[in-house]
Amino acid sequence: MSARRLPYALIGLCLCGIVLGPGSARAQTCLIPEDQIVNGGPGRDGIPALTTPDVVSVSEGDTFLNADDLVLGVIINGEARAYPHAVFWWHEIVNDVLGGKPIVVSFCPLTGSGMVNDPVIDGATLNFGVSGLLFDNNLILFDRTTNSLWSQMRVQSICGDLTGTMPILLPVVQSTWEAWKALYPETTVLSFETGFDREYDRYPYGNYDNLFEPELLFPHSFIDRRLRAKQLVLGLFHDGTARAYPYLGLGKRTVINDDLNGRPVLVVVDNGSQMALPFDRTVDGEVLEFGRTGGAAFPFLLRDKQTRTLWNLSGLAIKGPLAGAQLEPIPTFSAMWFAWASFHRDTEIYQVQP
Repeated sequence: MSARRLPYALIGLCLCGIVLGPGSARAQTCLIPEDQIVNGGPGRDGIPALTTPDVVSVSEGDTFLNADDLVLGVIINGEARAYPHAVFWWHEIVNDVLGGKPIVVSFCPLTGSGMVNDPVIDGATLNFGVSGLLFDNNLILFDRTTNSLWSQMRVQSICGDLTGTMPILLPVVQSTWEAWKALYPETTVLSFETGFDREYDRYPYGNYDNLFEPELLFPHSFIDRRLRAKQLVLGLFHDGTARAYPYLGLGKRTVINDDLNGRPVLVVVDNGSQMALPFDRTVDGEVLEFGRTGGAAFPFLLRDKQTRTLWNLSGLAIKGPLAGAQLEPIPTFSAMWFAWASFHRDTEIYQVQP
């Protein structure tokens, strides 16, 4: 794999305190040993983050997105927006406002992790950029106010004045463009007209994301071989317990009623849409059990066993005794297995019940 073709190039290890330059995070304040923070090559802002980029309608999105292109879907205060993976291959971070609320959307191509956080810290809205540093192959962000470093999958500032601060994690859905717009036909979508000259129709990492390609580009501190390294999982964490739900092996369409260390969870997986939806299945103090209904077409419907209410894949009750109720989405994300297991080393793996 040619480093020339990649946004990242392996050029060795460096101290986090000297990479960002004057006023940067100090190495002695870092939560992670300096020899585990890797210089990815491009340097600070070498991969340019976006701030409030242009968005377009579904019909315009169809002119540059294919049905099976992957997006990160976000809903804030009833407003839906799709962020194409193809934009993140070249930018990794989008500072945006959705539903009147500032958000930061990030995607690390090396770990397959797409996440949304609240950038408001201590009353100030931070703007984030790509530091050019990595920890366990995962993106490290920096904020332009304090120059603190933030580990994406650790969901925490790891160096600088804000060390130890954990931003609020918000819900996000990874899916195909076709599936997202079927669920949210009024969605907007990030435009490829970003002001940068990038080949958004070309994946720049070769065969890196291939399920059968075990190669990682950078040193990694921990490898769990229970699953293939690049296998996609949905990760959930509650009260000290982490559990991974592998997309593969769950069937084409699977509805999982689970208990995560005392929290009743619902995970709906549609492999055709490359989508996994996590909800809390408690409504008005009652724990519901769900099954799939509505035929073979997408989007299908859910029905709970207790009240026979019909629910859509947004978690909204659309018909029956609980009509109008809304399941609480669980803030989390999907990632490649090697990365989830590295950041949650005691993680369980969900096993399909016989």
